[in-house]
Amino acid sequence: MEQILINLIKNARENEARCITLSAGVTSTGRIFLRVTDDGTGIEPEVQEHIFVPFFTTKPGGSGIGLTLTRQIMHQHSGSIDVRSCPGKGSVFTLLFPYNG
Repeated sequence: MEQILINLIKNARENEARCITLSAGVTSTGRIFLRVTDDGTGIEPEVQEHIFVPFFTTKPGGSGIGLTLTRQIMHQHSGSIDVRSCPGKGSVFTLLFPYNG
């Protein structure tokens, strides 16, 4: 989980975020969520559909494996990752985990 947070926060900083907020809670369906919200540059829709594709990057010198790895880790933990982004306004990455309590 540490690697996931490092990837998401690093991406936010690289996209000029001044404010990065972490929040957590439980959804109405009982799943646990962890949300990373930033006020950075956001992600263009045509880029957003490719961000989890291995080796896809828009960053000079980027590897394109950070978000791919993040998604794989979430799947290994029976979780998922969702992104909502508005160019010029920032992004929200939501991690959803099963609750087995």
